[in-house]
Amino acid sequence: MNFKILSWNVQGCGDWRFLPAARQVLRDYKQDLVVFVEPRISGRRADSVIASLGFPNSHRVEAAGFSGGIWLAWYDTISVEVLFNHLQFVHFCISGKADGHSVLATTVYASSSSTGRKHLWPYLRRLTASITAPWVLFGDFNATLSLTDRKSCL
Repeated sequence: MNFKILSWNVQGCGDWRFLPAARQVLRDYKQDLVVFVEPRISGRRADSVIASLGFPNSHRVEAAGFSGGIWLAWYDTISVEVLFNHLQFVHFCISGKADGHSVLATTVYASSSSTGRKHLWPYLRRLTASITAPWVLFGDFNATLSLTDRKSCL
């Protein structure tokens, strides 16, 4: 089981600078699966961006206007089966085509409001209770453990 995953809060894929930057990242890191969160575009425009980056496979939780959105995009080196879709996360199984090994994965893009995040935690708790295989949980939880974890600019 050896595959690379990149999770990237892109804060918008519609800007003309996104595609050249994304292509450079893809060349530099050679990952099998990329998770883009907060793309701020959806529909045909999202299809076009994903295709122009060279991904033959993808799955999306559409952005709601300028908020949210989770894209999974992957190459044929792996197979991805989406097991559960939610506005704030995607739970899926990744299998390596070369060795057949698999791992469960959950990628999160949590609501920026604490009220919205309250809907996320019960789902993740139930999901955790059912996991019996290797599992990775990652993403942007829009929360910090302590105030010292935050960066701020004036």
